Amino acid sequence: MTDTMTEDATLLLIRDSLNKVAEGAGDKITPETDLVAEEIVDSLDLMNFLFEVEQTLGTKLTAVTEDYDDYRVSSLMKVIAEN
Repeated sequence: MTDTMTEDATLLLIRDSLNKVAEGAGDKITPETDLVAEEIVDSLDLMNFLFEVEQTLGTKLTAVTEDYDDYRVSSLMKVIAEN
């Protein structure tokens, strides 16, 4: 799925996944948004958000390990595109 995803489609996937775990959160983001630093999501919402993304993609985000700490939307878009 990610092979053919445009930047717009990837951003939409992130927005939709965010809205599933925190109503309206996806409407507040841009590629420059840092989901954690800007307190768009807390740690539990972040885990649920990542689960939603993986469910939509049908694959695990292998780059997002327990050491991963860059939750800027643009970085997540890159992770999704490279997955």
